[in-house]
Amino acid sequence: MLKINDIYAGYGEIEIIHGISLEVKEGEIVSIVGPNGSGKSTLLKSIFSLVDIMKGNIDYLGTDLTKLGTDKMIEQGLSFVPQTDNVFPTLTVAENLELGAYVSNKNLKDRFDLIYSLFPPLVEKRKKKAGTLSGGQRQMVAFGRALVMEPKLLLLDEPTAGLAPMFIDLILDKVVEINKTGVSILMVEQNAKKALAMSDRGYVLAAGEKKYEDSGKGLLENEEVAQLFLGG
Repeated sequence: MLKINDIYAGYGEIEIIHGISLEVKEGEIVSIVGPNGSGKSTLLKSIFSLVDIMKGNIDYLGTDLTKLGTDKMIEQGLSFVPQTDNVFPTLTVAENLELGAYVSNKNLKDRFDLIYSLFPPLVEKRKKKAGTLSGGQRQMVAFGRALVMEPKLLLLDEPTAGLAPMFIDLILDKVVEINKTGVSILMVEQNAKKALAMSDRGYVLAAGEKKYEDSGKGLLENEEVAQLFLGG
């Protein structure tokens, strides 16, 4: 479904990603883990043309994303939930979700109903400004808006970052639930053990390079990975 081929990427002349290749197959949850500063988020942003790609290419269902603008990604069935600033705080929950449909002229009532069924706490909050919600509820809004256009592949950048412990498992459970609706997931996640436990496959990055790849279970059982990257 998605193939990243020997990507070098960064910001201006600063190269952060050094020759990384990875793939996502249809229906999978794939996690990217590693220490802070390893280039995980930069790699994810490179897929969505949010950083400079210096070399390599990204193939998504036969389309070369390196030649496609960010504004065209949603039309290709891709959605991205950034780590920060991922809701419009002065708009209501309903307005945030409606903005996810800005490229559509269809009646999306059924789609909104599905999103509210996935995230029941948003039903009674739909007229509340997103900025007044808890961190976990704001993340639900961000997820919901990304799902409005029925993406085939959802990119998640640190979906549990900054959340209270009570929301971390809830959000990760929602990732699994979304995946079961037929959406493939590529996720960068700081809670590495939990992410790998729920993933079909995973990649470990360090210093902008891919160090390990295996099934989620395989990486969890790898003693070297556990000692170096998972806290033993």
